[in-house]
Amino acid sequence: MTLTVAINLKDYIIVTADHRLTIECEPFTGFPARTVVDNYKKIKYWKYGAITVSGDVLLMYYFHEVLELYAKQNNLDFLQIAQVARAMYLKDGKHREHATGTAFFSIFTLEKVDIIHLSIKENYIEYEIIKPMYAHFSLFEGTPDDPIYQLFVNSLRKIDNFLYFKDFYNYHIELLKFFYTRQKRIDDSITSSFDIFIQNTKTGHGFMQTIKN
Repeated sequence: MTLTVAINLKDYIIVTADHRLTIECEPFTGFPARTVVDNYKKIKYWKYGAITVSGDVLLMYYFHEVLELYAKQNNLDFLQIAQVARAMYLKDGKHREHATGTAFFSIFTLEKVDIIHLSIKENYIEYEIIKPMYAHFSLFEGTPDDPIYQLFVNSLRKIDNFLYFKDFYNYHIELLKFFYTRQKRIDDSITSSFDIFIQNTKTGHGFMQTIKN
């Protein structure tokens, strides 16, 4: 399972992802039915910021590829992009019930950065812009009403609460380290270490870092 998190802190957005990739292999490949890859980089740069995906690996690979292609054409119709990706997936003979996934990606346009949460479900596709001072989570173990998620959101802080950027950054790194460690205790299919991408919502400048946890 993958654990990715997207956070809007108003002046900055954050995207994180753990380091374990699990691939469901078809029998004809000769690989084990479940192939596990550790230290896998799930956050990638794209034209307008960074993107991380979870769910069916092939489907979300297609989504990323189509997203990059459409961006070159200045076409940011995210629903159409997801529909094309799913059509490519089904054309490969895959089953519709497996065609599910989540993408978090930042997009820097018109001198501002938004963070998008897109979900591909079996019977529908939807996306939304994550609101300031909110966090969205990908697949998780446990129940959706687990208090950890609200506790995490309640702990988010704007940069105005800190004297220096490094204090703002380190505060949220420690919050994320606690969250990933806690989630690994109930789901051993993720890693407590993770990658983080942080981007200034006014300038579009951002950077990525690996957090050993």
